[in-house]
Amino acid sequence: MSSLLLLILTTAAQQAPVPTLQPVSNLRYGTYDFDQGFTATNGANRTIGPDVLYDLTGSSAYFYGAIPGDKQEWVDSAWLPNRGLSGQEQVNGVAWNYCEGGYTAYFDAYLSLYTDTVACIGPSAWIPGVPSFADCFYRIDGLPGAGCWNVTVDLSGGFECTLPDSSNPQSGAQGSVGWSVTSINANSAYLGPFINAGPPPPGSQPTFDWRDWSGAFFGAYVSGGCFNFGMHTDFQFALYGAPVDVQSCFGSNPLDTLVFEAAGAVENGLPFNFKVTGVGGTGRFYLLCQPDGIGGTDVCDQATMAGGGGAFTRQVALSGVRLHSLGVRSANFNASVAVPANPVDSHVLFQVACFPLTGPIKPSNVAAASNGIDTTL
Repeated sequence: MSSLLLLILTTAAQQAPVPTLQPVSNLRYGTYDFDQGFTATNGANRTIGPDVLYDLTGSSAYFYGAIPGDKQEWVDSAWLPNRGLSGQEQVNGVAWNYCEGGYTAYFDAYLSLYTDTVACIGPSAWIPGVPSFADCFYRIDGLPGAGCWNVTVDLSGGFECTLPDSSNPQSGAQGSVGWSVTSINANSAYLGPFINAGPPPPGSQPTFDWRDWSGAFFGAYVSGGCFNFGMHTDFQFALYGAPVDVQSCFGSNPLDTLVFEAAGAVENGLPFNFKVTGVGGTGRFYLLCQPDGIGGTDVCDQATMAGGGGAFTRQVALSGVRLHSLGVRSANFNASVAVPANPVDSHVLFQVACFPLTGPIKPSNVAAASNGIDTTL
């Protein structure tokens, strides 16, 4: 066991605090969303998804602890395999396991997701001595301490993070994305993530990178190098995401009140399964399908539909949109519609719109609109 307790500093830097591997016990579960905050749960947490993009949240006997853990960022890598045409994955939920040694009842933290990271260098977004932040950066308030926890953070409904897969040059020289959770007000000894007890996942790097936000060890916002325990070190973490080649895009218009989520992959001529939430009253619902490329650009988009006229989408007028009736609805619902035939590898935009029970089906009569869903068939 002594070899596991040895911290190896693999780049020249000021001496870091001596860490220990602390035992995990009495793992509890909770979820966090940006409307309700943290909620303790019984048993396993909800998987966002529906797809699991990366998952190391299995059993573990130890967590990594350093004194103090506050304002110290430990970035680990994750590797997203190429599984579609876009070279990207949209993350709509994350989960990680950590323990707090009993000194803090609740603490706040920053969740950071980086589009790239390289072992012993860190993410390209890091600027030495400058408070630079991640590509997707979230403040999470009220995380529980005084024990060991599995926390799932729900990023769906407008907080999604789009990350490159390992085939995308944006993921850097090692094809890895980075993640960290940095506490910002915990007066804690032994606050840290679980050590993965299983085999390393594909593309995993054997170390994690340490950046000192407070200046207590290496200097304010200075990287202290990469570390391990004399063995391949991975922290437990999971990324959940939308189906392959599916991305959601959100607007901020007054009628953008519906949330439209794909429940599976979208393929030519096959059923497209999805759910619609945020339904606030009875109306006629339609799925709008627009092949992009008619005066448009290959980007995730959605209709402006704030009422009073305009087009159904930013690219084309009503004549370029295929409407599919979803019937009269008065509550949140699941639906399935056969995807109309489009050219192979074509870029397609979907959206859901609600209309009053009477009146024409046209942009000026929209009562509520969803986010857009962008996909490549």
